[in-house]
Amino acid sequence: MDKQVRVRATSFLLLRERLMSNSDGSPSNIDWRLLDAREAVLRKEWGSTSKAYQHAVLCQLGLPHRSLGDVQTFTRRSGNATLRLRAGEVRLTNGSFVPAGVPYGAVSRIVLLSLCSEAIKNQSPVVEVERSLTAFVKNLGLSTDTRALRRIREQTKRMSVLQMRIDVENPQYRDTFQGFVFNKFRCETPASAEQGMLFPSIVEFSSGFYKSLAEHAVPLRMDAIRSLSHSSRALDIYSWLASRLHRVSRSKPMVVKYTSLRWQFGVPTQDINSFKRAFRKALKTALMVYPEARVELVYGGIMLYNSPPPVKRRGAKGLLV
Repeated sequence: MDKQVRVRATSFLLLRERLMSNSDGSPSNIDWRLLDAREAVLRKEWGSTSKAYQHAVLCQLGLPHRSLGDVQTFTRRSGNATLRLRAGEVRLTNGSFVPAGVPYGAVSRIVLLSLCSEAIKNQSPVVEVERSLTAFVKNLGLSTDTRALRRIREQTKRMSVLQMRIDVENPQYRDTFQGFVFNKFRCETPASAEQGMLFPSIVEFSSGFYKSLAEHAVPLRMDAIRSLSHSSRALDIYSWLASRLHRVSRSKPMVVKYTSLRWQFGVPTQDINSFKRAFRKALKTALMVYPEARVELVYGGIMLYNSPPPVKRRGAKGLLV
């Protein structure tokens, strides 16, 4: 049997076992996108894939999954790391200022991921995003119709004034970043997919955030990010596993309890059974595009085994977490 046929047959059997989202048991469009991404991952060798980059702490602690409404702060904790977000304010046409809200969902993650990736690739806190933001989102498989672009515009607006605090405590020291993520953020999104940018846009990360990002960037597979763009929780789990599994002891697998995972990927007050169902579904989705990952469901949580990272790290500096 041809190698490509064998890969697709194996992936299809795995897909039948893990997903099959349609009510009649057939694969949905998202399922097929995951299958295609898994095939791409299995066919490619180390170093041949297009890369994205995310901050190590943001791989461990993600943004909110849903809108917080009028709540203007958000905190996640896991192990020795804490992420705290505070919504900034935006100026209205009448000159007054109102809270922008905390960014949330898959779109906010993609916007930040795209900008972090460009900064790392160009080795500069200044990112020229003329035409690239909408193109990047479209390349990830997100719709670029008017409603979708409105969501992108809203999440970009929230991100542009976001204040962030990252705390990581170690036995010998405490590492902290706090402040605005961006010094400068001028980004206009078009009203339709056909309309180009109204003017060239420049994004500049704050010096503190960029320094921390440059020292602790985690490489991710673009194929995987593209296929997971429908699910903020699956994106978070994939990013976490990508940054964590290669640091698990080879001789001592690590158990992570659902009660801990709920702090990291859910809401502390969420019903634990409801969280388990949502987490397991997102985990299965993430594992579809990270075939190297060795993760096992066990009583009360999951077992992590030492696994190769999805993108080989050359000369990587020590991680914050």
